[in-house]
Amino acid sequence: MNLELRGKRALVTAASRGLGKASALALAEEGASIAVTGRDPARLEALVDELRAAGASDAIAAVVDLGRPETFAEAVEAAVSRFGGLDIFIGNTGGPASGPFVDIPRAEWERALGETLLPMVDLCHLVIPHLKTSDCGRILFITTVGVKIVQPHMVLSDSLRLAIVGLAKSLSLELAEYGITVNCLCPGPFRTDRMEDLITASMEREKVDRTAAEAIWLEEVPLGTFGDPADFGAMVALLCSPRGRFTTGTAMTIDGGKSRAY
Repeated sequence: MNLELRGKRALVTAASRGLGKASALALAEEGASIAVTGRDPARLEALVDELRAAGASDAIAAVVDLGRPETFAEAVEAAVSRFGGLDIFIGNTGGPASGPFVDIPRAEWERALGETLLPMVDLCHLVIPHLKTSDCGRILFITTVGVKIVQPHMVLSDSLRLAIVGLAKSLSLELAEYGITVNCLCPGPFRTDRMEDLITASMEREKVDRTAAEAIWLEEVPLGTFGDPADFGAMVALLCSPRGRFTTGTAMTIDGGKSRAY
C-alpha cells in the first residue's frame, strides 16, 4: 500500500531508541522527511544515517532534553527551516520511574510532570501554527496501555499519560477545522530499552529471575509475547498518512490484547 507520505515533513521527539525510533523509521520507509530529537548526539547522528538509508527524503537531528523547555523552539525552527514546514508531530517521551505510589515522593511527580506532560503542551504550542498550513496535519502522542488498564507500579506513567489523552481529545476538537487529526497510540509491552528497564525493576522488586519477571509483564497479554517495535511503527505511518484522515480523537491500543477495554 502506498501511504502517500513521500515528501511529508515530520518531527519525532525522544526518537533515538525504542518506539520513537521505530516511528521515525516507519515514516522514513514511506519517504517522509524526518527531524528527530533526543539527548544523545552520537545516537542521533547514527539514527539520521539509518533514516536516510531507510528511504527518508531528508533527515536531520536536534539535541533536545524534554526536561528543558528552552531547547524546544530551536529544534522546531530547525525542522521548519530545513523542510519548509511541518505536517506531522509525533510526541514521544521517556518513561517516568516505576514503583508503588507510597514510594514515589512529590519531587518525583514534579520531575515526571516536567518531562512527560508539559513538554507535549509546550511543543504543541510550537508546532500547531505550522500544522495549520499543512494539507495533512497530524499530531500523534505515544502514551501507554496504562491509560486503558491500570498497571501495577506504574502510577506515574498511567496518571500523566492519561492527562495526555485528555489533551489529545481536546485538541482533536479545536483543530478539526484545519483538517488536523490528533490521536494517541497506547502501547503494551514491546521489546525496547524501556521494557528492559521495567523487567529489571520487576526482578529486583519481586526477587525473581528474568523468566519470571517477563512472565509478570506477559501474563495479561493474550498473544503471549512482546511486541515488535516495527509493528508499532507501521501503525504510526498509517495514522499519519492521508489514509488516516477520518481518524481523530482516539486512544488506540496496540498491546497484543492486554487491555480488555472496548
